[in-house]
Amino acid sequence: MLNLTDVERRILINQSRILAALYPLEAPEFERTIEILSEGYHEGWQDVVLKGLKAPFPKEEMNFVYQVLEMYDWLQKSFYAISLEDKVQLKEQTLVFPGFDPRTERSHQAYATFLIERLDRFAFVEVTKPLAAPVPMRAVYEEMLKGLPSFGADVLSATQLKAVIAYMSAIKSPPVQTPRRAAS
Repeated sequence: MLNLTDVERRILINQSRILAALYPLEAPEFERTIEILSEGYHEGWQDVVLKGLKAPFPKEEMNFVYQVLEMYDWLQKSFYAISLEDKVQLKEQTLVFPGFDPRTERSHQAYATFLIERLDRFAFVEVTKPLAAPVPMRAVYEEMLKGLPSFGADVLSATQLKAVIAYMSAIKSPPVQTPRRAAS
């Protein structure tokens, strides 16, 4: 059960009164909230106070998304630092951040979008439009973070970047196994 002090209840009641005045079409909902809070109906408090709140996104997952974006930022900066001759030999599309799968990695996708579009962090990072990977990407990003050199260097050399792109391509598209023929 949710516990509220009398002062918290008073603040929420006043807030609901203001919202009822601002949004007359939703006034009945706010009036119900006022009644629940002012009459002390404990069982209804959680419904009116926590309505619409999502579960917090774990800090470890937020850090993971941030690391993935940092990795793409680093790789793309490395790409732009190499010569045009070297760029022509590389698959630049491999370095574009595809995002996360919105069907299975919704919170990761939402946080990445928030960092890029709302906080304007990672403004340098090129992303797919729309920012939505067609398949789950978390495991791919985990492998990439494990297998790449440390982010200590400012940028990678062309040779290092070629190796990284080959590594990334191998992770994103594992070898296709040929079906075995049934023994006759």
